[in-house]
Amino acid sequence: MSRTNGMPLSETVCPECGEPTRDDDSCPICDRATGEMAAFSAQFASPGQTLDIVVAGRHYGRQELAEVTLVVRVDEVLEEFDGRRVLVASAVSASVSGVDLEGDDALAFVHPTYLIEETTRPRPRHDSWPEEVRRLVRAPVFLEQQGNHTRSVFVDNVGVSVGDLVDLVRGELEYEQVKAIFVSVAELFRKLHRAGWVHLGLTPWNVRVFDRGSEDGFPRIFISQSLGQVFDAPAPVEGGQLEPNNPFEDRGATVVELMPLAFSAEEIERAAALRKNDGAADDDSAFYEPAYDSSSVSEAIEEDEPEVGTEGLEIDAVLDGIDRLFEKGKIDDEIAVTPGFSAPELLSGLGSRDGESADVFALGMLLYFLVSGMVPPASVYTRYAPAIPARNFRPGFLPGLQPVISRATRPHAADRYDSVESMLEAFYEACEAMERRVRSREYAPPVIRLASDTHIGIAKRRRNPTNQDSVFSAASEDGRFALIVVADGVSTASYGSGDLASRALAEEAARVWEDALPTYLLESRVDETRIIRQILGRANHRIVDYVNRTYSPFRGSPHEVMGSTALVAVVLDGVVTLAALGDSRVYLQRGAGLEQMTVDHNLWTLSIKEGVTADTALAMPHGEALARCMGTFVIEEAKLVAVEPQPDLFRFRVIEGDSMLLTTDGLTDFGGPNLLAAEDNILAIMLAEPDPALACLELILLANRGGGGDNIGLSIARFY
Repeated sequence: MSRTNGMPLSETVCPECGEPTRDDDSCPICDRATGEMAAFSAQFASPGQTLDIVVAGRHYGRQELAEVTLVVRVDEVLEEFDGRRVLVASAVSASVSGVDLEGDDALAFVHPTYLIEETTRPRPRHDSWPEEVRRLVRAPVFLEQQGNHTRSVFVDNVGVSVGDLVDLVRGELEYEQVKAIFVSVAELFRKLHRAGWVHLGLTPWNVRVFDRGSEDGFPRIFISQSLGQVFDAPAPVEGGQLEPNNPFEDRGATVVELMPLAFSAEEIERAAALRKNDGAADDDSAFYEPAYDSSSVSEAIEEDEPEVGTEGLEIDAVLDGIDRLFEKGKIDDEIAVTPGFSAPELLSGLGSRDGESADVFALGMLLYFLVSGMVPPASVYTRYAPAIPARNFRPGFLPGLQPVISRATRPHAADRYDSVESMLEAFYEACEAMERRVRSREYAPPVIRLASDTHIGIAKRRRNPTNQDSVFSAASEDGRFALIVVADGVSTASYGSGDLASRALAEEAARVWEDALPTYLLESRVDETRIIRQILGRANHRIVDYVNRTYSPFRGSPHEVMGSTALVAVVLDGVVTLAALGDSRVYLQRGAGLEQMTVDHNLWTLSIKEGVTADTALAMPHGEALARCMGTFVIEEAKLVAVEPQPDLFRFRVIEGDSMLLTTDGLTDFGGPNLLAAEDNILAIMLAEPDPALACLELILLANRGGGGDNIGLSIARFY
């Protein structure tokens, strides 16, 4: 807005020459009267309507066609506001001087999808942006301005959107792919912010990536890596020239869609089936199974690990041009929001002061999407931060990025990274540690220092004088072999009690350790999975046998039989093999990063993983109730028959400087006013106290100062 004598004058654009003018004036360039502008009434296009637009053939790789007239049909409305609408359209015909194009010429113009943005609010033209901003944004192929009404048409052909790319690889990007994509997008935003602009609307579907290393720009290497089949670029035509050449060398330019691609949907499906049937073995950079079977997974640790790096991925990114850009300090209230990606301050309508923090939040949600392959389950109950960690959807993904995601997606802007640059620094630091873990077999394994402790809880003691948490930990003298067990007995049992169930687990762990340690000392092969299976199986049989002896014949409800959560970790030469049942947690801590390694087996978490919305899941009554725990059986003829427990099984490497915390929910529930605060407090103690025994004590004090409403059982392993 401009002001004269204190009165606001609305700015507009001349429909003849596009120059800015005001309602009380004529156009300073062409002298068109403003009354004509005021009389113009903008009508947004609607689905089914056709529009005539004129485009330049050079944008489509057809330099010989100077001007091409397209008839485009509006298919659907993508976004709609009072003064702005985004539409999806398709071309019906293409002609030059009234003569319809045919064959490949017609296909180049008719095949692509078109996006149309219409607005009645003044906004800068693409060519009026600073050069450093223009190069980050896709340019329109057609621009029409009449008064305050602007219609911009974009051809959907620059690379591939991040969302579509993740869909192409079935939501399972490899680490190096995640790194390449995220760095390209984050660098784009760093440049945008440095130029004094912000985006405020980032989603995986409005930022596009392309591969500078391929002949035509399409990121085939992603498809090849994910599906296990090499897809070649289009073959050269006569004369040795590839057609088209890489159309993404000049970012922001509008180019022809790469069609047909060098592979079809059927080829992709066939490649996926071949890869599945080949049954490629897991490497030990990260391993996860929802439940173990009778065979050992130890062989996987001996296989050659793939090199981790992004040297072959020359990925770059460009914004799609549809979403608005805002100058810092000039942010209005018309901002498109997308739950799952937009910052809480935007979703709540409070707005963003400078916009940078909101972009940092969106980048954190984008990283979540890249790791998990899922739209982040944001909820009003979590203040629009993700309800569960990204690795809950992909527990086998390399650990290390969740701390970056968590910091970037804090509900309060002041708690996030203060800039994209600082977020990138943290990301690179996390990647360095992740890559060191993959290469750790090249070095001597770290030495472990262990401590475990438990406490009844000062408030819990008043309700129940029995501590139902049990712990066990032991390590070899050389510090390269260890066994850790943490268990939280179910306190609502009517048949037996939680302390008996958790104690059975700790006592069986002690017995198995007595057998396993000599095997290690004699340099015989140690089977980590067999150790875990023995501990859980024996403890489970003790629970079943106790109930059969004490309550036979059994006439009660299966849900009233005693049980326990279970964390069983075997550490051998820097490799952790971990089994988990229930909602007790394992955290991996390194520097300022604290990452949950386990999946909570409660109704909330499992419902979200099954596709229930976060708002619905977190509103469930008794959502914290355990869905899985130790104490598994079937009932036959009024008698319990033990069934082998089926825990989640994880495997990951640790390196010097890592720490691991195994804990029952007595710490996470009472370590702070909410889970986020509790994890911050836990991290602060882990950073401040290097001695594992003293750190255990400090964490117990933390939970008791927070109310001590539950038993606390925990173990800390530090690696040197």
